[in-house]
This record gives sequence, C-alpha cells and structure tokens, in this order.
Amino acid sequence: MQVDDGHLAPIGMLLNWVLARISLFSWPLICAVILPLLAAACFAMLRMLRTVFGNRPGILIPLGLFLFSPLSLAAADWWAVAFEILPLQIAMFMAIDAHVRYLRDGSRRNAVTTAIWLAIGLASSDKGAVVPLLLFAVTAGFFVTGPRTHWAKAIVRTAVTYWRAWLLYGGLLAGYMVLYFIQLSGSSIQPSSPGSASRMASLTTTLFEKNLVPGALGGPWQWWAGGLGYAQAGPPAQLEGLAWAVAIVVVIASCVCRVGAWRAWAIGIGWVVAADLVPVVFGRLQVFPATLLGVQTRYVTDATGVLALCVGLAFLPVTGEQHAYRLRAGTLGVRVHVRAVLAVLAGLFLAGAAISQQQLESVTAASVTAARSYIATMRVAVTRAPHGATIVAGATPAFIMDPGLFWLQGYTSKVAGPIAQTEPSRQLTFTATPLGPAGQLMIFNDRGQLLRAAVGGPSSWPPPPGQKCWPVGIAATSIPLSGTLYPWPWMIRLAYSGPAEQLAVSFGGNLSTVWLPAGRGVVYVPVVGSGDSVILQLGGSTTASTCVTSLTVGSIQPVPASRAIPAAPVSG
Repeated sequence: MQVDDGHLAPIGMLLNWVLARISLFSWPLICAVILPLLAAACFAMLRMLRTVFGNRPGILIPLGLFLFSPLSLAAADWWAVAFEILPLQIAMFMAIDAHVRYLRDGSRRNAVTTAIWLAIGLASSDKGAVVPLLLFAVTAGFFVTGPRTHWAKAIVRTAVTYWRAWLLYGGLLAGYMVLYFIQLSGSSIQPSSPGSASRMASLTTTLFEKNLVPGALGGPWQWWAGGLGYAQAGPPAQLEGLAWAVAIVVVIASCVCRVGAWRAWAIGIGWVVAADLVPVVFGRLQVFPATLLGVQTRYVTDATGVLALCVGLAFLPVTGEQHAYRLRAGTLGVRVHVRAVLAVLAGLFLAGAAISQQQLESVTAASVTAARSYIATMRVAVTRAPHGATIVAGATPAFIMDPGLFWLQGYTSKVAGPIAQTEPSRQLTFTATPLGPAGQLMIFNDRGQLLRAAVGGPSSWPPPPGQKCWPVGIAATSIPLSGTLYPWPWMIRLAYSGPAEQLAVSFGGNLSTVWLPAGRGVVYVPVVGSGDSVILQLGGSTTASTCVTSLTVGSIQPVPASRAIPAAPVSG
C-alpha cells in the first residue's frame, strides 16, 4: 500500500514482492508474467469490442490499433510500466464490458461486476480513478437515446437514469481517493505547482505532437535514447507532419459520416488530459523539462485501449443503434473504394508499427546487453566479496537506474543490496557515507565489478619539520591540503595512532565529530563545505595527543589498480 513516487499500485507491488522472492532480477520470470497479462489485455479488448459493437468485421480495425500500436511497447518491455498498465487495461476493458451489459439489461449483477473490475483497476494504478468518468462519458455519448440527442441533455439523463450505478461507482472512487491521499503523505514525490502556463503548454504540445498522434498512426518511426536506458519518441519532422495531416482527415471523415463522432474524439482527448497529462503536470513538471516528459511514450501507453475504443465509436454504430450514419454506403463501387482506402491505411499503419518496433530494438539493444551483463557481474561479485566487507553505495549507470531521474533508487545499494540478502553468510554492509572505522571499503565500478575503494582528492601536506605526523590535542590544529575543494559533500579519510578519543573535524566552517578507537586505525568522516585545510581538535580533557599520519579529502572512488571481483565482466 506504499505510494511510490506518487503511484498507488498494490497489485503491482504484490507482484513485485512475489517475484523478488521467487527469483531476484530474473528477466525470463518477468516475461512469464508479462506475456499472460498482455494476452489477457488483448482478449479483454476483443470481448469489450464485441459487447459494444457486436460481432462485425469492423471491430478488427480498433483491435488492430490496440494490438500493434507502438505506444504499447512500454508496457511490454518495461516492467515498472507493465505491472501498472496491463492490469489496469484488463480491468478497464472488462469494466466497460460489464457496464454496457448493465445498460442493456439493468441487471444488478452486471453493475456489481463493473464495480469489482473498477476496484481492480484502482488497485492497479492511480489512473484507474479516471475509468468511472470514462464509463459516464461513453454512456452519455452513445447509450442514452442515441448520439443525435444533445449531449448536455444526455448527460443529465445519464445521471438520472442510472443513478444507482453512479452511486456505487462513485462511492468506490471516493473511498479510493481518501485512501490515496492518506498514503500520499509517505510518498517521496508530492504534488507541486506546475509552474508557468508556458511549461504546461509545452508539455501538452509535445505530448500530442511528437508522441500520441504519431504513435496512434504507427509511429514514432524513430527513437532517441538521450543517454538513458530507455528510448523516447523522436519522429522525423516530415512524418510527424504527415501523421497530423492523416489524423485530421480521419477525424473530419468520421464527423462527416458518423453521427456524434466528435463525441468519441472528445472522450479520447478527455482521457489523455485527465489520466496522462494532469498527473505529470502536478507530479513531474516542476522537476523535469516539459519537452523531455512529453516524449515519454510510457505516459500514454494506457491511452492505446481508450483510443481504440474511441476509433470504434467514431466509425461504428454500437449494438442496436439506429440511424448512426449521415451518409449511406451507396453503390457497391463506393464500398469497394472505402475498403481499398481502409486496406491501404491499415497496411501503412502495420508497416510503420513494424519499423517503430525495429528502431526501438536497435536503439535499446546496447543498453539491454550492458544491463544484463551488469546484473550478472554484480551477482558474481556479491558471492565472492570478502567476508564482512563494507560496500560504498555509488551511482548505478544510466542504463540501470539513472540517479538524475530516480534519485536514491539509482544507487548500487538498491540493486546489490537485495542480491546480498540472498548471501547472508558474506555479512556484507552497504553504506552511502561511511563514518568512523569502516574496515575494508569496496565499491562497484560501472560494469558491476567490486574493487577496493579509496578517497581521491587533495591530501595533507607533510608534517612539520622534525615530526613524523601531525600531533592533534585539545588545541585546534589546522592541517593544510595540497589543493582547494569547491562546495560539495566530501569524504575525509584520516589515518592516525593514539588513545581512544572523540575527534572534532572542521572543514569549510562545518563541524563533524568521530570516535577514534585506541591504537592505529583509519576513520572516515563525511563533511560538506569548501576550503584548503582541515581543522582537528580532541574533545577530551587529557593532555595526550593523537598522531595523524595522513589525511585525504575528496570522493570515494574505485582503485583501478586493485584486483577486481570478478576479474572480467560476466556476459548477460
């Protein structure tokens, strides 16, 4: 029930919990879950289309849009998207199916079934909160005395006629919203102001212009990796313009031929705004550039199913609907030409989708190979690490989890830590900032190997003439460094010998303390600041002094000359 980065997805969290305990970081196991979910979503879409439009060849068009849309790829190859979106799509399609059956027979059983699927959708993703609104919009647009009825009147009639269903669905939604906002207080990302209107306009324009519209027509045909481990939509300008031209023609043609077709497009746009734009605006726009967020296809993956439904509503009559078209098919020749145009459009869509899929694979192939090798190498490193070693948590490569986007989740302790739990006999310790005696420090390199860690940066000057070390007592002692450091969080490595004492360490005007065990040893002290010297002072009242033999201030880095574990990266 944890809200993770603003998302409440208990079904996905449960799947993660189970899979991590069966086999950690197992791609075949993840595939064994994704493929049945994907198949179930496809069959749920088919069932929904048959219920709404009946058994007619025309439903193959919206079904094909859903099956082959490149926008759906994020739910098939990215687990963090799949465990939210696929259960949501299954629940959404089945909720629409059950709700339409309720509209036709008024059965209380179908209304309850709809509510159960709505609950599953809410437990799958926070976007499930928009599904009840989708049900209301579809009902008012196409199931209340036909689309010729003025939509405002249809909305009122829908609310009055089916008030029992809306009360049931609304109560469920209200309970979810209360639970969501209670749990939201523990999320690492809180809702924030989106900033200027120009930022919101830039996000909206980019999302529709480069992402949704080209993707709906088989695009984006071209992707760019942007240095990350996944691809973003980057359609060529010419194809982007062509996609918009085709989309405009399709919308106009539907509105000319089909009564109330504009309502279908309005419903689709409403879904994208409510489910895909609003959460990004209040949850991500203050942190990331609008143009970067707008090209993330994962944000509109859920919209593929709604888009397919809206395409069907814009061209096909729902079961039992009379006088759905303004224009009649006319002669056999007209029908042949219409079918020829549809065949050409379908062929272009499928060709574009195939190209988009191949381009995505080529763009991400290198990062996928590197990621598998990194995880496999890290597994071996953990099993062979020295007993009781302390491993410093460093940033993972961008193809694993980019710390610039995922903050604390993008550290090696989040990846190797769970692996180490499967090897409790090694007694490995992970730390982000060592403090005090740390024993043997190790760190992962960018290929998943473990190496000895050292502090790299300016070191202390030689001790005063006639001294073998820097004597530190109750009076403050300033030890100059061989270089000047800019303001930043740094680590001090201090080698000493002497009695057990409390040591005060001042750097750049900021004070830290560390306990020195008696004898010879090495301690680590995290500090924040800038400067070219470190001030040390014992905290006790004794006249004894501590002998500081060396001191280095900098960042913790792997020692390239040290023995790597394993000696070479493992092939993924």
